[in-house]
Order: sequence, then structure tokens, then C-alpha cells
Amino acid sequence: MISSPKLNEKGQAFEAYRVLIAMVISLAILVIILSAVSYFDELRKKVSTDTVYSSWKSAVDSPNGKVVEARNLYFTKDTRFNRRQFGLQVGLDEACLVLDAEKSTGYQLVDTDPLHPYVQVLNNLSGEVYFQCSTLNDDIGADGGVDCFAYCRLSFGKTIVPP
Repeated sequence: MISSPKLNEKGQAFEAYRVLIAMVISLAILVIILSAVSYFDELRKKVSTDTVYSSWKSAVDSPNGKVVEARNLYFTKDTRFNRRQFGLQVGLDEACLVLDAEKSTGYQLVDTDPLHPYVQVLNNLSGEVYFQCSTLNDDIGADGGVDCFAYCRLSFGKTIVPP
């Protein structure tokens, strides 16, 4: 006859394995969920960056002084934008560009080096970027001194009011 204490010991030992198996499965599910969240966060950031550059190109292609707006863009902390990266994309000298930013919206204009200012994102945020290009520098107020086919203002979080 089988004694019941031996049966209970085997049953209790198997419970420990069941708990261990459940923990491993839970950990695997958690890793999958965190990977998916990270992937979609990166995708959201890439789509926002692509939107900024396509809106920028649109503003440069029609330098009529109208403001082009890109909304609901997602940027991570310490992302930086400078005049050179925008100028290179469309073949425009960086002296033809003006950067602006509204600190209260999570962007900061860092212009300690007047030749190489940049906009830095202070926190992870969802915000707006505005672009205005004109054939006249009077509307934009760029550094000048360079013959530009367009003069452009890029404003992060701060609405541009056309003259």
C-alpha cells in the first residue's frame, strides 16, 4: 500500500517546478511586451523625424511666406536639430536659415555659438514644428551675406506669425 506522506512530498516538489515554469513563461511574456513597446516608440520617433523633413522640404519648395506646420511629433530628450542638417537636405546654405524655439513647450534654442546654433529637446515630448520660407530675407531675418534661393525660419513649439 502507498503511504500518503510520500505522495504529498512528491506533489509538493512538483508544485515548485510548476511555479518555476510559470515564472519563466511570465518573464518571457514581459520581455516580449517590453520589446514591442520599445519598437513602437522607435517607430513613432522615426515617423516624426520623417514628417519634419518632408514638411521642411515642402516649405522650401514653395517659398511663398506661408507657414507649414507639422503637428503631433514625438521627440526624445536631448534630440538636437541644427541649421546645417536642414540646409544639407535641400542644398541651402545654413546662413539662409533661422532657428527659433519656445522653452516652455519643451524645446530650447542653444545659441552660445552664434555660427552654429541648435535646438535641443528638453524632455520626451509630443509637439509642433513650424516652417516658413520666403524669397525675401526681410520676412525671415536670416544672417544674410549669402545669395539664397529661399530664406527660411524653423520654429520648434513657437507659432510663426507671418508679417
